[in-house]
Amino acid sequence: MVQNMLPDRSYIAELRRPWKLASFAIGMAWLLFGALNYGISDWDVGISLLMGGLTYLCAPWSVRVILVSLRFRPKYWLLWIGSAVAVALVVIDGVYYLYHSIVGNEMLRRENFYASSALYFLSGTIWLYRGSLRDFVADFRALRSMPRITGARYKIKIRWIVSALLILMIGGSFAVYPVDHYRISKFCGSIIVNESIEAVRSRALEHSGFRITENYEREGTCSFIIHSPRSFGRFTCFVENDGKAVTKAKFNDFD
Repeated sequence: MVQNMLPDRSYIAELRRPWKLASFAIGMAWLLFGALNYGISDWDVGISLLMGGLTYLCAPWSVRVILVSLRFRPKYWLLWIGSAVAVALVVIDGVYYLYHSIVGNEMLRRENFYASSALYFLSGTIWLYRGSLRDFVADFRALRSMPRITGARYKIKIRWIVSALLILMIGGSFAVYPVDHYRISKFCGSIIVNESIEAVRSRALEHSGFRITENYEREGTCSFIIHSPRSFGRFTCFVENDGKAVTKAKFNDFD
C-alpha cells in the first residue's frame, strides 16, 4: 500500500497523457494571459509558471493520497493525509511567499490562498483519472451495461459524478472571489473626491465584468454601486455623489 501511495513510473506516465497535457496547456494559457493583462501585483509570469507547473506535478498525487487514505485507512493514514496537505500548502503558499519575497512584489496571501487552494484541488480532481479519454468512455459505457445486481454501485458512481461537478462549480466560483476582491477594491481606492461621476462610470465600464447599479437619491445625495456578478455582489464599491461629482467612495466586503 505504501508503494502505491508514492509517485512511481506509472504516475509520471499519466502526466504524459495527451488530454492531460492539453488541459494543462489551456490552464497555463489562462494564467499567463491573466499575468500579462489583469495588472494584479502578485500575479506575474514567473509565479504562474512555478505554481502552474508544480500544481500539474503534485495536485493529482495529493488528491489521490487523501481519497485512498480516507477510503482504505492504510497504516499511518492520517500521516499520509498530512503529507498530502503539506505538499499542497508548499505549492499554494510556500512557493508563493518565497518567490514574491525574492522578487519584491506586493503579496495578497489570503486572496491567493483561497484562489490557489480551489484551483489546486480542482485540478487534482480533474487529472486524477488514470487512462485515456477512450478508456474513460469505455469505463462509462461499462457502468451503464452492468447488470441490475450492481445497480446500487452504478447509482453511487452517478452520485459521485454529480457531486464532483457541483464541487467543480462551487470551487470555481471561490477561485473567482480573490480576483474580484482585488480588482474592485483597487478600483474603489482609485476614485477621488470631486471626480466626475461620468468619468467614474466610464472607467468602471472599461473593466471586464464590472456592473453599475443605481442605489438611491435622497436629500440631494445620489449613489450607485459598482460590483461584479461573477462574485454574486460580494464585493462592492459604494459611490456617493451630488449628481455631478463624487463625494465619497467606500469598498464593502460582505464576508
